[in-house]
Amino acid sequence: MLHRGSFSQHVLLPSMKNILLATIATLPMLANAQNFTTPIRQTVNAPWEFRQANTEAWKPTQVPVSVHNALLQNGMIEDPYYRDNEEKLQWIEREDWEFQCTFDVDSTTLQRKHIELVFRGLDTYAQVFLNDSLILEADNMFRTWKTDAKKWLRPKSNKLHIYFESPIKKVEQDWKSLGYELPGGIRTMTRKAQFHYGWDWGPRFVGCGILKAPEILAWDDILIENVFVTTQSISKEKAQMVARIRYRSDFAGKVTLMAQHEKRRSIEDRDFQVGIHEDSVTWEVPDPQLWWCNGLGKPHLYDFTITVKRGTTEIEKAIVRTGIRTVELVTQKDEKGESFYFKLNGVPVFAKGANYIPQDMFQDRVTPAQYKRILDDAVAANMNMLRVWGGGIYEDDLFYQLCDARGILVWQDFMYACAMYPGGGKFLKNAALEAYDQIERLRQHPCIALWCGNNENNEAWHNWGWQMQFTEAQRNQLWRDYQLLFNDLLPTYVANYGGGVPYWESSPRYGRANPKSNTEGDSHYWGVWHDEEPFDVFNKKVPRFMSEFGFQSFPEWRTIESFSKPEERELESKVMLTHQKHPRGNALLAEYMKRDYRPVKSFGDFVYVSQILQAEGMRTGLEAHRRNKPWCMGTLYWQLNDVWPVASWASRDYYGRWKALHYYVRDVFSPVAALPLVEDDILKVYGVSDLPQETNVSVQVRAFDFDGKVLSDVTKPDVAVPTDSSRMIWQGYLKTVLDRQKLENAVVEITLKNADGKLLNRRLFYLCPPKKLALPKTSVSLKVEQVNDGYQLSLESAKLAKNVLLGTDADGFFSDNYFDLLPGERKTVLFKTDRILDDPQGAFRVKSLVDTFD
Repeated sequence: MLHRGSFSQHVLLPSMKNILLATIATLPMLANAQNFTTPIRQTVNAPWEFRQANTEAWKPTQVPVSVHNALLQNGMIEDPYYRDNEEKLQWIEREDWEFQCTFDVDSTTLQRKHIELVFRGLDTYAQVFLNDSLILEADNMFRTWKTDAKKWLRPKSNKLHIYFESPIKKVEQDWKSLGYELPGGIRTMTRKAQFHYGWDWGPRFVGCGILKAPEILAWDDILIENVFVTTQSISKEKAQMVARIRYRSDFAGKVTLMAQHEKRRSIEDRDFQVGIHEDSVTWEVPDPQLWWCNGLGKPHLYDFTITVKRGTTEIEKAIVRTGIRTVELVTQKDEKGESFYFKLNGVPVFAKGANYIPQDMFQDRVTPAQYKRILDDAVAANMNMLRVWGGGIYEDDLFYQLCDARGILVWQDFMYACAMYPGGGKFLKNAALEAYDQIERLRQHPCIALWCGNNENNEAWHNWGWQMQFTEAQRNQLWRDYQLLFNDLLPTYVANYGGGVPYWESSPRYGRANPKSNTEGDSHYWGVWHDEEPFDVFNKKVPRFMSEFGFQSFPEWRTIESFSKPEERELESKVMLTHQKHPRGNALLAEYMKRDYRPVKSFGDFVYVSQILQAEGMRTGLEAHRRNKPWCMGTLYWQLNDVWPVASWASRDYYGRWKALHYYVRDVFSPVAALPLVEDDILKVYGVSDLPQETNVSVQVRAFDFDGKVLSDVTKPDVAVPTDSSRMIWQGYLKTVLDRQKLENAVVEITLKNADGKLLNRRLFYLCPPKKLALPKTSVSLKVEQVNDGYQLSLESAKLAKNVLLGTDADGFFSDNYFDLLPGERKTVLFKTDRILDDPQGAFRVKSLVDTFD
């Protein structure tokens, strides 16, 4: 990651062969001007205004901006997320929209030989006018656009006018001219975030906007376009580093390149030439501190300073923040198939994490605080990897900077999902330049672990019946187009520019109907949910790497209140169905709930139990994946977050409120975990550790009835839990463990402690589905005390209280929720908030599962 702005050069390539074989380096983020010879980079900071095209009334707005937000902020539409407003706002996608601002340019900038305007985040079909002259036409929201602007600029009142064409109307004729309909629909014609067109967790809002403020780039003789710092070799004693530099120059002459870290410097003389060229400078880092992912070590980052001098005058200075690490994707044939796992610095990593989608339908709403919070929540849940899904966006620089700092590996999809895309030179050239821009922008980040070509396109083509609608000639052509993009162009770009990060064609490698999906590559398993298979199937179908699986639930009740009226809070109301995008979602939830839970009293109870259902079912899968380490070496569930308030597979809802699943994930992903399973009337406890060294634990297994009677209590000391695999660390006959108590009236508590007696993991395990449990009626006592970070809640119940839910109308965060209270157990929960509550004792609500029973 490089500080400050990032600027890429786009070369016009005469043929697809040239697109595939071009070798271009990365972009820098360079320091501010220090003297006349230093390039100037300035953001265009000015008031903006917008209007529907060819109307008279301009309205104020600010950049970054999406047209929906601009309309909302001016009171021209209602909240797109409220009730069923989505369907009322579909007219926006068929209109053209205009944005404009007026800005001044200082004399120092105007005197430079070269002045360019740089645009990032133009969404999507944009004509850019400067002082009434057309200077740029853009057609890809994922690219950086640069254009010469010097001859049009003046000191005062420069008018920048951007005209956005409707992304639907713009491609309608080309869509019709295809002669067939591509799977995925008209969205495939446009290099725009695919989820804007609607998904089974998101609404359809196909808009436009300016997602980054334009920038001015002014320079005289030399411009350093890119600095990429990478590692040539690593040993315990030293890391050999190199900074690869791309520059544009109007002069030929001697310069000095200097690389500096703390007090160590490496200085080399160079002859710069006229034109665009590459150069490099090397240096050593003694006793290198490696970058590690969360759980394996510290994500150490270095700040390297790269300086270019002409004589004694500093021309450019780039400060590069990066980590020293190696990353590999290991796919080796074995007796049962082929492995799929990551090695970081030579160490195998069991990937624990989730699939990440954009945080909002409208990217201009997402704040730095939201980025920090969501990644803090990932770390809090013991995650070490996120998959940036291919139907969303290449995320903001801040996202990757925070992943670097928190040790979160990133599986990065290219932005293609669940579709077949058009071929032809124009589309492929656009795709190539997009890939170049994004690879070059992101490769400096040590968090980037994989580039993946697409989401489910290969599986869908072979397994979803898409081929049936085409002639043989059309099928052959579509598959050739697929191969050219995902097996030729993109892997070539990753190999040439990606800094050694591996490439994977498509996720998953095989569809779930193919037996190889469990023995080779990565897997998306949707037999549970889509095919209505029971949760126990997760124990039987364990792949080498699970990159998608999931189960739905409703969001927190306060989130439901945010988009509905009281009378609309029913399962099948129009508003609730608007916020349930899966066509069978509610029916599937009801079916699975009927299998495992008793009928509930109200819709509010249905919402609450849906979260428990999701959490319990997903825990089955997550534990199965960890229990089968190293056969399985990763589990990324679908999905971490939401783009709007909705019933979905997310573990934290649109407002960042943790569902039951996120609390469960935190426990399942514990660095050292107990993973119980019953086979042939034997309770087996497996231990797994993702720590870098073997761990010795004390295993205690206790059984209770629901009134608190101890049925058995066994401790096994000094048990080794290895780092490279899961192993069974305890087993016992159920009859002995339960002392012949009925399954429906017993719970088993499993704890793991280290040699110092510190609790590493605790698991409460039940022997039958919740609807068969003889849960006793009980009352949970609650005592509230104000503390520095908010309020401490002390809870206790005389009998078992299952899935205790704490609620409040105040904004804040419960340190634990949806937990079980054993009879007589005392538990404290911190409600973290900066609010002062008038009536703390009365501000909190408590319920448990038994309260939902009819």
